[in-house]
Amino acid sequence: MIIAVVVVLALIGGGLWWGLSRPKKCDLSVASPRPAGVDLAAPDTTTGGEVDLAGWKLTLPEAGAKGTAATRTPAASVPPWLTRENDGRLTFWAPVSGVTTPNSKHPRTELVSLNNFQAGTSPHTLTASVAVSQAPAENQDIILGQIHGAGDINSVAFVMLHYTAGAIRVVVKKQQGGTASDKYALLSNVPLGAWFDYTISDTGDGNMTFSARYGSDTRQVTVPIPEPFRNATVRFQAGNYQQGTTCNEHDGALVTFSNLREQPYAG
Repeated sequence: MIIAVVVVLALIGGGLWWGLSRPKKCDLSVASPRPAGVDLAAPDTTTGGEVDLAGWKLTLPEAGAKGTAATRTPAASVPPWLTRENDGRLTFWAPVSGVTTPNSKHPRTELVSLNNFQAGTSPHTLTASVAVSQAPAENQDIILGQIHGAGDINSVAFVMLHYTAGAIRVVVKKQQGGTASDKYALLSNVPLGAWFDYTISDTGDGNMTFSARYGSDTRQVTVPIPEPFRNATVRFQAGNYQQGTTCNEHDGALVTFSNLREQPYAG
């Protein structure tokens, strides 16, 4: 009897300790205000201008009718998440404490192309000019552009271009399931507030080309499309898919695009 009481008290005490010490769950109902970020230099006038939202839908870090991330079709400015600036640029705010899509742990404010294509069968290119003015306090990683699965593989991220504490790299999944991937470094030491360009291209001949430019520094790599993704239905996505890990409502990523275009690959 005494032993049983001791065991019960130990379990209760352990439960209370675990409840006090475990990480606090993020409050997903908070409409986090957009921060000021850092001052941005003027974008390159040869590529900057009003970003056209035609042909895109928008994923938001707030709850939709089903309780998961809301969407807007067609895409439109939805402050504080997506704001059209006076000069036509688009600023994306994605808080760490926002609402997520069903298959992700991280909130995003991201454009999703309405134009699907079959990987490796015809040329398609996504080009962007972008500046990151705030990164998450922990895990300073933001996905700025993707080739993402569509149709039957709608939940599969295929190609992801990351900005991670100033480094630009591309991650390409090897399989439609699992986490196996190849990683390709493009740039390093791109500071917050600095404009840089990137391209993600399906060249239409079974290969993909990724490039990034910051000032006079340019890097490009060409890689084959992994066999499991050849002829798969895919689409482009672009915006602010931050990967932060805190629960602070003021923490998150702030990203501005001065150029974003989806077009046939020009070689």
